[in-house]
Amino acid sequence: MDHAHHDINSVPAAPMHGDHGDHGDCDSPCADMGHSHAMVFHANVCQEILFNGWLTTTALQLFGSCVAIFVAGVLYEALKYYREALHVRATSATGDSTVNIAKNECGSNGNCTGPSVVKYSMWSGGHVVQTAMHVVQATASYVLMLVFMTYNVWLCLALVLGLGLGYFIFGWRKNTVIDANEHCQ
Repeated sequence: MDHAHHDINSVPAAPMHGDHGDHGDCDSPCADMGHSHAMVFHANVCQEILFNGWLTTTALQLFGSCVAIFVAGVLYEALKYYREALHVRATSATGDSTVNIAKNECGSNGNCTGPSVVKYSMWSGGHVVQTAMHVVQATASYVLMLVFMTYNVWLCLALVLGLGLGYFIFGWRKNTVIDANEHCQ
């Protein structure tokens, strides 16, 4: 049986991603940018970030994106702190920054009945707010993880520095070092 007519070199290559139409001006620095996303760190200016419309083609655009991601990192740390502060306020008997699950109940005449346990109910306003904020925090966490997974050194550096500054600003006020609600660590 002759298999010569099945020579792999004679078969025209099919397009990998189909016809995407015009990618813009051929003089663009990103005109030859492929759609492959190699999983290696790189410092390319041409970078697609999270969405088809968020494409950097100049160093200034990449810098602006880095600033936006830096601010997002700071705001993420602020959200984590704010959630904890709301929880502390809801469960604290004294209103200070310590969590008191048990507190003394004292009546208007000064008679204390002893410790009681502060409980959230499933339908309490505080729990509903905490749930909504948890959803926002989880979403933000995964979106920031996807930014890091672009493997662009500049975007990764901006994110790490933003998270670092956010922790510096808000982390010293936290009551615990271990965050059980952290999604990316």
